[in-house]
Amino acid sequence: MLDLMRRHAKSWIINIIIAAIVIVFIFWGAGTFRREELTKAAEVNGEPISIADFEEAYRQLLEMARAQYGDYLDDELLQTLDLKKQAMERLINERLMFQQARSMGLKVTDEELQARIARTPIFQVDGVFNPDRYRNMLSRFRYTPEDYERLVRRELLGRKIIRLVSDLAKVSPREIEDFYHLTNDKVSLDFVLFAVKDFRDKVKPAEGELAEYFGKNKENYRVPLQVRASYLLFRPKDFEDKFKVGEDELAEYYELNLDSYREPEKVRVRHILFRIDPDTSPEEAALVRSRAETVRQLALKGEDFAKLAQEYSEGPTAKNGGDLGWLAREQMIEPFAEAAFKLEKDQVSDLVRTDFGLHLIKIEDRRPARTRTLEEAKDEIREKIIKERTREMAADQAAEAYEQLGLTGDFKAVAEKFGRGLQTTEFFSANTSLIDRDLPPKFNEVALTLKPGDIGPLVDLEGGQYVLMKCLDRKDSYLPKLEEVRAAVEGDLSEEKALEMARQTASDFLSGLKDKGGWEPAVEKHGLAAETTGAFTRGEAVPKIGPALPLKKAAFALTDPGQVGPEPYQGDQGYYVIRLKERLPASEKELRESQEELKKRLEAGKGQLYLQQWLETLKAQAEIEVEDKLL
Repeated sequence: MLDLMRRHAKSWIINIIIAAIVIVFIFWGAGTFRREELTKAAEVNGEPISIADFEEAYRQLLEMARAQYGDYLDDELLQTLDLKKQAMERLINERLMFQQARSMGLKVTDEELQARIARTPIFQVDGVFNPDRYRNMLSRFRYTPEDYERLVRRELLGRKIIRLVSDLAKVSPREIEDFYHLTNDKVSLDFVLFAVKDFRDKVKPAEGELAEYFGKNKENYRVPLQVRASYLLFRPKDFEDKFKVGEDELAEYYELNLDSYREPEKVRVRHILFRIDPDTSPEEAALVRSRAETVRQLALKGEDFAKLAQEYSEGPTAKNGGDLGWLAREQMIEPFAEAAFKLEKDQVSDLVRTDFGLHLIKIEDRRPARTRTLEEAKDEIREKIIKERTREMAADQAAEAYEQLGLTGDFKAVAEKFGRGLQTTEFFSANTSLIDRDLPPKFNEVALTLKPGDIGPLVDLEGGQYVLMKCLDRKDSYLPKLEEVRAAVEGDLSEEKALEMARQTASDFLSGLKDKGGWEPAVEKHGLAAETTGAFTRGEAVPKIGPALPLKKAAFALTDPGQVGPEPYQGDQGYYVIRLKERLPASEKELRESQEELKKRLEAGKGQLYLQQWLETLKAQAEIEVEDKLL
């Protein structure tokens, strides 16, 4: 089953399984544990979590991590992700949620279950649920209807409890306004740069300063451990010419992954939005409808719909002529979707009411639902199968070579037997890049653990590559004498002193401004060149300066044009003295247009926060025992 999941991770059944798991806060992994030693993975308020459930949760987490990170998923990243801990935490969260759901009387009705399954496209024929297809698809993936329906009930119940807690989150108009201005207001600055490069020639450290600086910073100049190694590399691309994929195999892969090649019906949509807020009075709503009908009549008479949208629409796509692009039905809200898919090409709709207001919809083009043919998908499928097979062959040959090496210890003979070129490196350290040899940092990491003559373990590198290595020589790390690193020490000390001179000069300039006033005269007097940043938001790098966070924070604290920042601020090139040129509040019209979207974003974020806090409260009140051996 796990092999099937790996080979067909994008198929419908895996997506459904993953969806259910995500909803209840479980992810992926793979591991084995000695069941005879442990009877349970954890216990939550007296209810056990089985070893099997933990293994499956961990296995699912690992599969998802592989899908997300691909070849970048190495041992270091796995250690950082700590998937076993994640799996345990999410199983505990799931159990706590379902215990609360029971106590609150939440259930998934048979009607809700049936509706959810009937809406699943893979169980439909010509858009209608088909019981025979349902049973056949489940059977293909070794699921009984009872097992699958239990999984779907679990997903739906998880959604219910999450929605119940998250829906408590509400945001006020003031919160929306504050967030909008926080993320969209801009400022523009005048600035003077005191560049460190202008002070480097003025610095010449004395011998005593060099010795003192080196004494305080010796570890910065430590020469790292270095090794020299020979290695055999097994790469999937070296086996590509050994495989041919037959027509039957292409067809089988296509059938198993048919859902990946389905393309739903889509329409190219433009719309004009006339906002009606939930608290709009009937009288005001009638006025909006009247205005919308007037615009509709203009569209029906043949006026350019895109230009009408630019002039009249109150939605975020107004500036693009109301263009929503190509959309499938499930990407739209109802009844917008129903109205859009009833229209013919170039037809304009009646007024359509949604939670956002009134819409005029125009369909500019249609693409019928279709399934890419096997002929169209052949090249893509062939490439996927060959990629999988070459990875398997690289792994198999590497494992066999490693076994032979363990028996004979003869690196050269093993290389000749498997047709691999035996390669040798120069001395390298942990930070030496060997990418030109197709060797990622993991190679360095393992090689540096070996002593001369040692043969390393079989190492799984990124991209399905494997490597065998032997340490030929080793130079231990040591602290050098000053003479060995004099140039580096002198350069570092000079840079530090030049930067301090830049800071002091900027401070003196700023003090003069505070004492006597007058930005322009001071700039001219000191022979400096003032520049202007142009407008930027809190989330953007400062133009011409870069991502200088203290400077940016100070810039948005300035209130009056002409006001000078209270101190010099360090950036990549030196120190900056800043003056507020202008504040640019974000458009109130755009605030009104984006208010509903912002409200949803903020409520979603606050809902997640509520959910986390609720779960933390449940944990604090619960009796939880965890088998630490599993982690």
